[in-house]
Amino acid sequence: MEDVVKITARKIQEGFDTFHVEFKAMTRAAARRFAERRWHEVHPASMERLDHYKKYVKASVKETKELLADKREDRETWIALKKEFSTLVEKRYDGPIVETFFNSVLRKIFITEGINEEVEFIDFEREVIFVNPDEPIYNSYYLGTDDIEVLVTHMMEDFDFQFKFADFEGDVRYISQRFTEVLKEAFYKVDFDRLDMLKSVFYRNKGGYLVGRIIRGNKMIPVVIPLVHFENGVEVDNVLLTPSAISIVFSFTRSYFFVEAENPIELIHFLRPLMSHKAVSELYASIGYNRHSKTVLYKEIYQQLDRLDESFEFAPGIKGMVMSVFDLPSYNVVFKVIKDNFKPPKTVTREHVIKSYRLVFMHDRVGRLADAQEFEYLKFPKDRFKQEVLEELLEKCSNDVYVEDDTVVIKQLFTERKMVPLNIYLANAGTEAAKKVVIEYGNAIKELAAANIFPGDLLLKNFGVTRHGRVVFYDYDELCFLNDCNFRVKPEPRNAEQEYSNEAWYTVAENDVFPEEFRSFMIPSGELRKHFLKAHADLFDAAWWRSMQEMHKNKELADFYPYQRREKSEERQPTLLE
Repeated sequence: MEDVVKITARKIQEGFDTFHVEFKAMTRAAARRFAERRWHEVHPASMERLDHYKKYVKASVKETKELLADKREDRETWIALKKEFSTLVEKRYDGPIVETFFNSVLRKIFITEGINEEVEFIDFEREVIFVNPDEPIYNSYYLGTDDIEVLVTHMMEDFDFQFKFADFEGDVRYISQRFTEVLKEAFYKVDFDRLDMLKSVFYRNKGGYLVGRIIRGNKMIPVVIPLVHFENGVEVDNVLLTPSAISIVFSFTRSYFFVEAENPIELIHFLRPLMSHKAVSELYASIGYNRHSKTVLYKEIYQQLDRLDESFEFAPGIKGMVMSVFDLPSYNVVFKVIKDNFKPPKTVTREHVIKSYRLVFMHDRVGRLADAQEFEYLKFPKDRFKQEVLEELLEKCSNDVYVEDDTVVIKQLFTERKMVPLNIYLANAGTEAAKKVVIEYGNAIKELAAANIFPGDLLLKNFGVTRHGRVVFYDYDELCFLNDCNFRVKPEPRNAEQEYSNEAWYTVAENDVFPEEFRSFMIPSGELRKHFLKAHADLFDAAWWRSMQEMHKNKELADFYPYQRREKSEERQPTLLE
């Protein structure tokens, strides 16, 4: 058995290595797409990378089953296999990510429920940071006797970009000016110990981002420099120098970056202090390691249970008809389980709900859709559930939830970042904050439409407000592509009987949508509705929705910027970015 174990461990490692070589090749291709402005390739490349992991896990599962033969469900074999695999990867910079690949193979063959630390890599106390001092992932710059513009010029030239800037000297002056402003504000003078800039560029959709930090003593200023490729060359579109602005760029509501990282763990170690409030799992997802992100999130959830004496309770907000939603009060994640049956007026199926959540995972989220992680066969202590929560899960989600001794087993569960439901936010917000957020609500719907997404259910309760005040859609029960809808104007009644009828007197197909009906529920009557109508009255017009469909048919791409843009003159207006 020993030889088979060694061969199998090595084959699983080789499976990961083959995957990772191709993963990194896909990532490097983003730089070429940006340099050559091949925007039509961006979304297909993103979808291909998301499917890439499953392809290689499937191949490793097949090979492992063949090698282990009748020992593939033997516990002692897997214990020995884990030990051998641990020896193979213990000195690798990407060791924990390779271990996640091992777990993925293991779970397709041997483990179906809960966790088993004997055979899989789940070490809740482990924090691994491998740093290679001989080849750091960033370049450092020191002010010395040079002025700030000289330093910034060296920094920009070191990237060795494969494209031309429209106005390189002007961009250097702009970056230097922004650095000077923030340094004077933070330290009262233009002085710092060093500027560290990651060697890798972060690419997403049509944007490129340079990421770094300014260090002075024990203080740090984060740096993100967005780049946009115009027809006449690349320009610096802003210089972001606050954790809040950078957090939005790395938001859970946006597509994952393409960023070349020989040592992804060291990259996360660099990013974490720039956005200290973000969970490590979110950061792994943001750089494209979404499967390892799930492993880290899994650990974070159980660490949260160990740290706090809290019970799962119903999440704030109006109860949904399709999902049971619960949370831990002090933890920023919600847990969603599909109900067995959906009461009218819901007509969607369980299969449609699952498909919608997976659509969001694959689609460009444009800053308006919450990333959702799907888990299977999670186990939680029964005594950590409030009685009413457990009763609802067992009664209304019995296809997915059951109790085994002192454990609650959930066969399929989705997690999302916790937000304040929009209806609750508006009920408690002051007048100015409420006005700002209802405009955001309309912007969110329009940006989703521009991304070919129709939320389906536009009720306030299905949208959330982030800590940055952005409105995000998070209930995907009825979500679909905008182009699959038929936007209609309600026919005029031909007589009094039709005019006063409580039911539709005209035929309505399954995909028919009547935007004029949105007025009755989107915004409560009063000043807020008037404020909303000034900015977003076109949302109630079928013609506006059809114009968005026409845009998609013509393959036009709308522009989405995850930051406040640098002011430019009219002749320097951009092509479309995100």
